[in-house]
Amino acid sequence: MGEYIHRFTCLRTHMESSGGGTAPHHFVCPISLQPMQDPVTAPTGISYDRRAIERWLADGHATCPVTGRPLALADLTPNHTLRRLILSWEPASTTVAPAAAPSSELHDDPGLAAIVAKVMSPDSCPADDVLREAAAMASLSGFARRCMVRAGVLTRVLRLFASCGKKSSQEAMMPTLDACLGLVDALDVSADEIRRLVVDNLALVDALTHVLVTLDSGSLSDGDVATREHAVRLLESVTEAADAALLDRLRPELFRAVTAVLRDRTTASPGATRAALRALLNACGSGKNRALVAEAGAAHEAIELELASWPSSPGGSSRRVTELVMALLARLCACAEGRAAVAAHPAGIAVVAKRVLRVSAAADACAVRVLVAVCGRAASPEVVREMARVGAVGKLCCVLQADCDPDVKETARAVLRMHSGVWCGSPCVSAYLLSRYL
Repeated sequence: MGEYIHRFTCLRTHMESSGGGTAPHHFVCPISLQPMQDPVTAPTGISYDRRAIERWLADGHATCPVTGRPLALADLTPNHTLRRLILSWEPASTTVAPAAAPSSELHDDPGLAAIVAKVMSPDSCPADDVLREAAAMASLSGFARRCMVRAGVLTRVLRLFASCGKKSSQEAMMPTLDACLGLVDALDVSADEIRRLVVDNLALVDALTHVLVTLDSGSLSDGDVATREHAVRLLESVTEAADAALLDRLRPELFRAVTAVLRDRTTASPGATRAALRALLNACGSGKNRALVAEAGAAHEAIELELASWPSSPGGSSRRVTELVMALLARLCACAEGRAAVAAHPAGIAVVAKRVLRVSAAADACAVRVLVAVCGRAASPEVVREMARVGAVGKLCCVLQADCDPDVKETARAVLRMHSGVWCGSPCVSAYLLSRYL
């Protein structure tokens, strides 16, 4: 942590004493020390670039790099105001200190210039080997990544990927689709950077659907596992950037293929699992998709994912998965199919109750929403009794005593009042505790 504070302090001092073309210090990420592209703000009030802070957390850290206070992925909030300020600053700043044009940057590296020229050639599609060589360069050098993005490589490769997905001989095009995905992943762009390329781009979504469905239909080699991870990571960015109209056009087979990534706890990496959870969570922003995601078995697999981490308490990357699982279940429980899926799982209610007050404030809020949704007015008598039997009622009482968000407490109190007549007579619930906080 001290290293980041020192670097940020030095950079800030330098910026405050430098000329007008330098980014204002509050536009710069304390981790990457570059102007932020997708700023998010932690509860500590410190803003970071999303990619940088997500990598920090993915490396096993659980604290704010600057303040050292506890920090979880779900605690981050997009800072749209800061992003607009940065975007308004960038055009003005180029008039004072213009950035090097892609051609002049590429002139410093003939090898990079040659690869970019082959990828961008208007006369022919780049060969698979050229795409893989470009991916290798981008993965090793931030300078190469920036030059490729500025030169339009991302746009070119996404268009190639979408066009290959449309061809009738899609199986023959899989090597090219694989090479395109590898290069897009190596360019490591944010959802904001691809937003303009995603609008109404159903061909891109169809190509991603084809790749994931094809890889879900058989055993996977090591190369297939990497391709699937690249596809899921791109899908995460696409669903984050997509508008409601595009989200509504996602197909059921895509949700089944993404759910299969959650089911695969042998070969799927933690990064692929988190990307799959985020992609499903983003897709559930559409009410129509919630039922499709639930029917694909996502609620069941998310619960199984949590069961795999028992009996230990979540920590590090496991904690971030728990936050995503609870957020996904909460969103799925907004539809009847999702509520039924959670209630139907033998350990569904128990898993959610177990995580209350053990992970983070964000996980608590989502877990309480799940329990309240599953045990609402339409809940069956068996579900109401199971809530008491597995300790969920006791956990809701603990929420009322804990230092939780007032809205979360009120939500918990509402469902306790709703079924207090049944639970007061249960041997699994303390009638005194229940009556005390109602």
